[in-house]
Amino acid sequence: MSELLHFSTLAEYCKGINISAPKSDLYDVRTFEENMVSVRARMPLFKHEFYALAFKIDGGGFATTGNFDTKDRQATIFFNSPYQITHWDIVPDWKGYYVIFTEDFYRQFKPDVRITQSFPFLLSDYTIPLSVDEVEISIFESIFEHIYREHHSDKDMHQQIILDLIHVLLLKTKRLYDDQHAGEELSLNQRDQDVSLVSRFKSLIETSFYSDQYYEEDSPHQVRFYAERLAIHPNHLNAVVKRIAEKSALEIIQLHVLSLAKSRLKNTDLSVKEVAFQLHYQYPNHFSSFFKKKTGMSPGDFRSK
Repeated sequence: MSELLHFSTLAEYCKGINISAPKSDLYDVRTFEENMVSVRARMPLFKHEFYALAFKIDGGGFATTGNFDTKDRQATIFFNSPYQITHWDIVPDWKGYYVIFTEDFYRQFKPDVRITQSFPFLLSDYTIPLSVDEVEISIFESIFEHIYREHHSDKDMHQQIILDLIHVLLLKTKRLYDDQHAGEELSLNQRDQDVSLVSRFKSLIETSFYSDQYYEEDSPHQVRFYAERLAIHPNHLNAVVKRIAEKSALEIIQLHVLSLAKSRLKNTDLSVKEVAFQLHYQYPNHFSSFFKKKTGMSPGDFRSK
């Protein structure tokens, strides 16, 4: 199997799908029509680190993100989030718009709020593209067109206007999502997928703390470390783990580390420093602080008692 492509900047993404470079490092706005001239019609599995909202008015072929894809020609709104696996095989006749942006760009609008706190639907892997009726088509088209025009203007406050319009777009999409998925229960199939994800997450924790592993930093202690390997957004991983295990992803990691630490302090002659290094702490004092916070005693006191 070919290696999963990963685009960490918008410039890399644009180059990877064979379109012109973006005007900004933080966001980009395009029509599908302008992309059709050069875009790769068949794109292998990849992931990127951005949020995207797209409005497909028409077009053949399909694009797949997470567990859904656009297979028909009807007008749809679809979205994807950082680290979701995506691929497509399209007919080069798509019409519509998309806007793609970083978390930092959105935070210019609300500096203290993560986008997924306000719009948790962005983390969903289970929704099909949202169908748009005749009335809404003209509304969404108008919003996207306004964003597109501001993006290509040099007028004062054009970026702030784009931010405001993206927020409106997110609100409209959220309403569509809520209307089309109101009252849905987590299906057995979805729950099975969630259980499978949590199982893979726990297995990764186990193998990541084998003593023969080496990391540049304290990375296996971080939720992002596992989310990247599972090709999902850290917030989504945390949401699924909480739903299934009733604990946060970080709590699951820390419980495993604490169990390993107690076992090695109790059953081996390794020094505290050696235990810390075996548990992939770059600095032993970080391990001691963590252990005392969780147990109320230092590693040395725990061993002596």
